[in-house]
Amino acid sequence: MSKRVSSVYLKIKDAAIFLGVSPETLRFWEKSDKLKCFRDPKNKYRLYKISLLQKFRENHKRKYNKSKKS
Repeated sequence: MSKRVSSVYLKIKDAAIFLGVSPETLRFWEKSDKLKCFRDPKNKYRLYKISLLQKFRENHKRKYNKSKKS
C-alpha cells in the first residue's frame, strides 16, 4: 500500500478503533450495507476510507443521541 493510500484508508483493526467497535461489527455492517469498505487488490484486506468513517461516526452519533433523548 502506498503512503498516499495509507493516509486515506484504514485497515479493519484501525477502523474499528476509530469507531470504537470491534472488527466483527465492521464486518457485520459491511454485510448489511451500512458501511462500505474497499478491498486491496493485492492482498484483499478490507480498507475503510477515513472520510466515510468520519461521516458514519457523525450520523451514528446523531441517531444515538436522538434515541437517548426519547
